[in-house]
Amino acid sequence: MDEGKSSSNEATSANTKKRKLSNSSTSQSQLDALKTIFTYLGGTEWIRKDNWLLNDQSEEWQGITMKKGNVLILELSQNNLYGRLDDPILVEAFAKLGPTLEQLWMSENAGLTGNLPSIFADESIFPNLTILDVGSNNLKGSLHPSFSAKRKTPFSWFDTSGNQLTSYFRYSDNNDKHEINVDEVGPSNTPLENVHVATNLLTTSQCKNLVELAIQYTEVNGWTTDRHKEYKTTDIDISICGSELLDLCNDHLKTTIIPLMAQLFEFPISDLAIEDLFLAKYSATKGQQSMLPKHKDDSELSFVITLNECFKGGGTRFIDDDVTVSPTNCGAGVFFCGNRLHSGVEVVEGERYILAGFVRVFPGTPESTAKLKSLMKQAEDH
Repeated sequence: MDEGKSSSNEATSANTKKRKLSNSSTSQSQLDALKTIFTYLGGTEWIRKDNWLLNDQSEEWQGITMKKGNVLILELSQNNLYGRLDDPILVEAFAKLGPTLEQLWMSENAGLTGNLPSIFADESIFPNLTILDVGSNNLKGSLHPSFSAKRKTPFSWFDTSGNQLTSYFRYSDNNDKHEINVDEVGPSNTPLENVHVATNLLTTSQCKNLVELAIQYTEVNGWTTDRHKEYKTTDIDISICGSELLDLCNDHLKTTIIPLMAQLFEFPISDLAIEDLFLAKYSATKGQQSMLPKHKDDSELSFVITLNECFKGGGTRFIDDDVTVSPTNCGAGVFFCGNRLHSGVEVVEGERYILAGFVRVFPGTPESTAKLKSLMKQAEDH
């Protein structure tokens, strides 16, 4: 046998094997990303971490599914992850997985905090992502509207339940607060215990703008009448009505509504989260909804803001107190415990537009827990 030829064949075979290994191994970019995820999410304490960082063959690392050297599935649910998901270094790492990642499972990790980064909704970065499960963690904050936007490749599974995420603005830190002078929202009063009225919460022009945008939306999409199963209202869901209306409402929540509610009810501002925000219409026209029967809201706190003045009737009636609170001026707001039995008084002339919100309270301290318990008991006693 020709030794030179044999050596050449061996070299060729070695190079071929090397090329095959290179074709099947993870790209350096994705490999670095996985190492970052392991480091920044407490990988040394994970329940399932077999082979992680022992070598650079990440297809052997537990929880990773790959194809042709690309990460397709990352399964880290119930794995004792801890860290801030919105840490910029982590966000950058996940983006490196974006071009090929199809499934990301990260549910039931109590130590996983921060907000859900909007990058996961960006199809230019994650074009193939169809499953995103971050349910039952400790995520907190405002869910970016891009998650509810229409996608070229719809999510087949998208779970954020069991967190403190909202589609609306939320203060994430008590130190990041907007102090509000009660005088800025006009004369305020408390007609009943834990029922507060602010007479000039929004300006006339701000109210008019909200109503006009809502009407423009309904001219194309119509009003919904079945979103609230028990006590149906003629309304539109602000979270899906386009960025302009949502952005305006989020600005009002940030600068006025949430700071005022925190002050009135004496909760830390980061304890409050908007669960539902809708613009509703009551009309005296025959065949249209003119009132709302007595009921309790599925929220710890609620508010109703009057958005126009060309109507008669309307208001919020607190049943057990036999008191109706009906500020008729545009921009006036009524704030109360949602668990208090109340009704929407009949509009007998014209149309009444309101911005209504259901607000959840997530106590972050023993003092807040005691305050919420007292508020709910007081509502039950009425």
